[in-house]
Amino acid sequence: DTRKKFLRSAMLLFNRLSSSMPDTDDDTVSYELISVITFDKDGKVDEERKQALEKIFKPGKNGEIRLFDFIQSCDNVYKEIRFFRAAVENSSQIDAMLEQLANVIFFFLAAIIVAAILRFRVWTMFLSFSSLLVSFSFALGPSVSKYVEGVLLIAVRRPYDIGDRIVINDPSSDKGFSPSTTWFVEDVNLSFTTLRFQATNEIATVSNSSIAQLRIHNGNRSSTACVTIPLFFKVDTKPEQIRLFHSVIEKFVADKASHWKSIIHLRTESTNNSLIYLEYSLRLEHQASHQRQSSILRDKGELIRFCIKEMKKSGINFRPPHKPFDLFIKENCTYTEQDNQQQNETMKSALLASNLKSE
Repeated sequence: DTRKKFLRSAMLLFNRLSSSMPDTDDDTVSYELISVITFDKDGKVDEERKQALEKIFKPGKNGEIRLFDFIQSCDNVYKEIRFFRAAVENSSQIDAMLEQLANVIFFFLAAIIVAAILRFRVWTMFLSFSSLLVSFSFALGPSVSKYVEGVLLIAVRRPYDIGDRIVINDPSSDKGFSPSTTWFVEDVNLSFTTLRFQATNEIATVSNSSIAQLRIHNGNRSSTACVTIPLFFKVDTKPEQIRLFHSVIEKFVADKASHWKSIIHLRTESTNNSLIYLEYSLRLEHQASHQRQSSILRDKGELIRFCIKEMKKSGINFRPPHKPFDLFIKENCTYTEQDNQQQNETMKSALLASNLKSE
């Protein structure tokens, strides 16, 4: 209900801003009208406010903001406020638990000091319990060390907060931030962390000690995300056609400045003479971090559709040839590894012959 009221208020504000400028369309508003709040009392632009406002709304190339982008930006601010409040509340609970743990240690040491001042034989009492303490240390030592390791993870490192999108990998693995294996942090305490799997909304509880030695990727604390798109061109595609295609993509990115930041590169990755294609890698920098993975994937899909459309329009897209296959099934026939290799070689020769014939 609170979120609906917030979005309804954002829509009313957009309508008021749009009606104050009759020259603009009903579904757009000028960024200059919103940027008035960046001026200070002396009439000068506050750079910090300006950067914060541009980070929230991300105006387009023409300096206009659409209704959908305005509502989405306001919704992102609402989510960040809710996550911030939840994180502050959770941090307060963790600090209270740490304070209780520190109080136990402090009063224990204070009791020993007071007993020593009053000339009680404290060490004699400890020596009488030494055998019992040694047995307990062997029994509970590994568990206590793991618990302390988990407490240090949350109290000192604090690799995530409530609402963060994280990916947990092995330290020796070269895997990065994979959207299909992301978890949302639901709750955190000194002993356990409650996670929600992004793909299925499953809730899982893991001990902090079990993930203390793992590599934790935090999408909310990461910078802007980079997206890589593989593209396949015909082998006879000319460099002029590639440069023209690159300029078209640059124009698309400039028009979508609220979503994409810049193009990092468009370069050749590999060639395959048997299938006759050129593999290019298109790498771009998105405006959002990995926390907003759904927006990144939506914009990536839109860009892929645009690239395929432009490649087909220019006639430079690679079309894989039809693979020949045999519908004849032999009964009671077993294939060896040599037969499979021979069949693969035959298929490759047939593919190459069909491609040369089509040329």
